[in-house]
Amino acid sequence: MVALLDQHDAFMSFPPPDSEDFQHTWEYAAKTVCPEWQNGILAVDGSIINVYQKPGFHGEVFFDRKSRYSLGCQAIIMPHNLFIVDYTLGHPRSVHDAYAFRATHLYREHATLLPNDHWIWADSAYPLEPWCIPPFKKPRNGRLTNNQRTFNYHLSSVCIFFCCS
Repeated sequence: MVALLDQHDAFMSFPPPDSEDFQHTWEYAAKTVCPEWQNGILAVDGSIINVYQKPGFHGEVFFDRKSRYSLGCQAIIMPHNLFIVDYTLGHPRSVHDAYAFRATHLYREHATLLPNDHWIWADSAYPLEPWCIPPFKKPRNGRLTNNQRTFNYHLSSVCIFFCCS
């Protein structure tokens, strides 16, 4: 884990907005989803990495709900080629995705990394920001509007397609 984290800056980089990769991302999103959503250029999701045995340092916090020792990983990908452009690794899996996401370079530097009017796709575990688009959450003791349900339906299709490709 230390080796992966130590090499993060050497191997992880965001392609510049005028790069061929960004152009392919826009084209891919316009073709796969709809032209209006082509500025959704990245997708984020959390996952677990099981470890062989209890870590020696504060190992009990890495015991997850499935009775295994695991680490959390947040990966931010480009949807057209599934290349990872940012990640964070090492939070206990008991940590919520939204909290672990705060440790990514993208979260801290989104204003300089994302072009204006561009965003990332996320699932409901992530915060709503002008640059991070999760589905609408059902209000307490209420229901989503038809437009919100339609948006969520199409957004879940995007996230499932990107994150399961």
